[in-house]
Amino acid sequence: MEENNKIPKAPSFLNKEAKDKYYNIAEMLVEEGKWKNGDDIALIALCSNYQRWVQAEKAIKANKDLCFETESGYRQQIPEISIANNAMKSMLSFIKEFSLTPRERVKLKEMMLQNSNEDEEMEDMIVK
Repeated sequence: MEENNKIPKAPSFLNKEAKDKYYNIAEMLVEEGKWKNGDDIALIALCSNYQRWVQAEKAIKANKDLCFETESGYRQQIPEISIANNAMKSMLSFIKEFSLTPRERVKLKEMMLQNSNEDEEMEDMIVK
């Protein structure tokens, strides 16, 4: 993979929904000129966590009770809640790495404007 805009094939362990997410995000990053060699690894991790999150949320929705009673009589939340929460946290950290949240896009835009202004100031100093 020599060119930066080639998107590697999504891994077979991702389900259709996660693969669709992989290609949608990758294509968006290519269009924005942000795709680099090696980004597929982080994107696969993001989509894997997305897949796990969706599966856990579906299991939570299917379960009538969010808690169960242990052998000792204590009520405890179903494991799917922890799985969903952990997958969501991991997914969100990767989303930030790709600047896919509104806040991260604003920060990126501000940084680009600041760099542009610094370049103009430097040009003005050089010209003078």
